[in-house]
Amino acid sequence: MLPRLVIHNSISPDGSTTGFDANLDVHYGILGSYEPDAMIVGSNTAKVGTQFFCEKIPPEDKEDFKKPDIHPDDTRAYWMIADSRGTLEGLMHVFRRSEYSKDIIVLVSEKTPESYINYLKERDYDFIRAGVERVDVRQGLEIAGERYGFKLVVSDSGGILNSILLEQGLVDEISLVLTPEIVGKSGTNLFRGIEKSGIQLELSRNEIVEKKYVHLVYRVLKE
Repeated sequence: MLPRLVIHNSISPDGSTTGFDANLDVHYGILGSYEPDAMIVGSNTAKVGTQFFCEKIPPEDKEDFKKPDIHPDDTRAYWMIADSRGTLEGLMHVFRRSEYSKDIIVLVSEKTPESYINYLKERDYDFIRAGVERVDVRQGLEIAGERYGFKLVVSDSGGILNSILLEQGLVDEISLVLTPEIVGKSGTNLFRGIEKSGIQLELSRNEIVEKKYVHLVYRVLKE
């Protein structure tokens, strides 16, 4: 069964996800309020995000080759990273060490390099194989729901993965933190990869946060 899926992102009024300093306390504070079972992110977004965790990629140590001990009361979300090309080989320990992550689950495809699969196995990362050339996100989410009992997944990713999620009709809700800054031509549109038009939304909630940001929540009206 498919988990409920929410897209969450911080954007400028002209729809960009880059070119401004996002308030991470507000962004992740709102995301955490959803209490998701897992967060899903694309490999490119994850790779760019390593700069937020460390200035320089640290070497692996023996603790990076085994799963972390997870307490039954741990409320942190798992991170699901779609990485069919093995983009994050040598970087996974950065995410596993994060205080915000329970552990990492990697979504791969049939064409994922075997060297990358061995890299994941050697370090005891869970992975879900879904799709042939690229990750079949729908199938991956279905397997995650069945295997781990996930009920709610939040996408904290970029335009490519979010566009795929919308086009495939997987999104139930869109949560946007509106930052009062116009980016202009240098911006990166949140849904720049989407080809399908006419996706209808219904505003379900709006609120002012810290007298500067606006949190908008839309329900996706499915056909």
